[in-house]
Amino acid sequence: MKSFLLTAAVLLAFAGGMFAQNLPPEYYWEVGVNGGYSVITRPVGPPAVYSGTSSNIVKDISLRASHYFTERWMISVDLGVRKWETFGQWEIVERFNHKPPPVKVAFLLAQNALNQSVQMNHVIPFYTPFRDFNRANIYFGAMAGLVETVNDGSREYSTYKEANDSTYRYVSGHHYNPGMGYTLGLQAGFIYYIVPRFGVTAELAVRYVNVNTIGQNYTAPNSNYQLMHFPQTVGVRWRF
Repeated sequence: MKSFLLTAAVLLAFAGGMFAQNLPPEYYWEVGVNGGYSVITRPVGPPAVYSGTSSNIVKDISLRASHYFTERWMISVDLGVRKWETFGQWEIVERFNHKPPPVKVAFLLAQNALNQSVQMNHVIPFYTPFRDFNRANIYFGAMAGLVETVNDGSREYSTYKEANDSTYRYVSGHHYNPGMGYTLGLQAGFIYYIVPRFGVTAELAVRYVNVNTIGQNYTAPNSNYQLMHFPQTVGVRWRF
């Protein structure tokens, strides 16, 4: 009997050790990348003639690192880039007061709008039935950060084919000056972990941006502007 009990105890200890080894460790850090699209509004602040009349959809990419300091709270640092461009119509007046149809003009606010932001999110975790590991997270929260816009403050010219004068050129692209500003926003997302370390995510967000431009070219029309953009992204996450 003593031999049986000793053997059973050894087997139980071995099995318990194997089970414990299969349990994942606690993951407090997470890194990943998001990609998708962002709807941007026309800028507010400059005269309408320099800001366009419609919104636009642009690509949105960001890198993110997150730290879970409890299972319910997460802080993240996000580095993102996107192109901000809107469009409008300008009327052309040739010599002798001839007015051909309006032309489409591009307003390039930023060839690259770079953001560095910090997010604070509340997390709702979901676990597997036996709490083997954290299967999914729903999160929502607020963010604040800085924005730098990379642009050259130039103008693009095109030849108007329907003009009486074949050499007539008009401004087809108005580029804002580079600038700096701040951004505020809200976001909500869902992360599903396929395996304990690797997951996929989807996020919806709303962002407000206020930018002051820097430079000497055309500073009066676009020295300050505000806009909203709405990133809709998917991504991957790796925990460690």
